[in-house]
Amino acid sequence: MESKKLEALLMAVDLGSFTKAAEVMGYTQSGLTHMMNSLEREVGFTLLERGRGGVRLTKDGERVAPALTARSRRWRPRAARSSA
Repeated sequence: MESKKLEALLMAVDLGSFTKAAEVMGYTQSGLTHMMNSLEREVGFTLLERGRGGVRLTKDGERVAPALTARSRRWRPRAARSSA
């Protein structure tokens, strides 16, 4: 599981949109969607509900979000962690 995928997941959830998350992270919306689909295949279940109103975590996504957030924080560079 790549840290960029986790960061993209958390950004999409925070912003409620693949498009907004992609803009902030420097990806295309299509590229970010592919990353999320790949991440969901890796974990074996759907993490995000996608709809006209944006994206949000599924019940399963909510259940694993704390672990994913902790894992993502461990991968952040030390300088980024100290400024957060």
